[in-house]
Amino acid sequence: MKAIAENINVMSKSIGEAMQNRVAEPIQQLAKECTEAGAHLLDINLGPARKGGPELMEWVVQTVQEASDLQLCLDTSNHEAMEAGIKACNQPPLLNSFSAQPDKMENILPLAAKYDCEIIGLTMSTHIPIDADERIAIAYELVAAANALGIPNSRIWIDPIVLPIGVEVGQAHAVAVQSVLKSFPELFEEPVQSTCGLSNTSNGAPDELRGAIERAYLPMLAACGMTSSICNAKDPEMMRTIRLINALTNESLYSVSDAELK
Repeated sequence: MKAIAENINVMSKSIGEAMQNRVAEPIQQLAKECTEAGAHLLDINLGPARKGGPELMEWVVQTVQEASDLQLCLDTSNHEAMEAGIKACNQPPLLNSFSAQPDKMENILPLAAKYDCEIIGLTMSTHIPIDADERIAIAYELVAAANALGIPNSRIWIDPIVLPIGVEVGQAHAVAVQSVLKSFPELFEEPVQSTCGLSNTSNGAPDELRGAIERAYLPMLAACGMTSSICNAKDPEMMRTIRLINALTNESLYSVSDAELK
């Protein structure tokens, strides 16, 4: 189970202001903290990045790389900003993300082929399906589209999309996600990786309960085969959960420190 730190996000008030004003220190400090906490990748989320997106993405990538050697996950719907970020990366990043929506197929997916990047595919088209079967069908469509551009399954990550547990269809979605993950070994002869925006699960819940919801769901996803999560690397209990998942699935050598809060 890889931890993709979600923390460098333009939606964060302090980080968003630092990005806007090109103040490196808060961003670099956060990158260092997430790295030291045990994150495997750092997600850089610029959202739509409509105004000056390419320049901002290039600056943030360079700023983060001065503080951490971790692989980056570039998260924006602006394909020009995405490409600028790819070019600024010291190593091929993970692209977050494309879907079955035509504009994402046309603008984001080809970047992964052009620059030999890994890429996340969201199981959605014009809407987010509720049932597992529709998500599985979209997952197959996404992988086929990526394969057609020469992207092997080893560079494809599928995100079955989790919704807040508190919304009307949230519990049905939570179950469907597990069914989708269980289908992958039979669906794809060559394995794909998988991920999700874990904090979506607890969105809308009181702040003091969000971590508990996420930490309860993650081991369930891991048991269904999920290989990573985009999560809060600043939550010591979350990172402990991930360390123990890796130890208990024999992905890492167990140490007593894995069970300790750090």
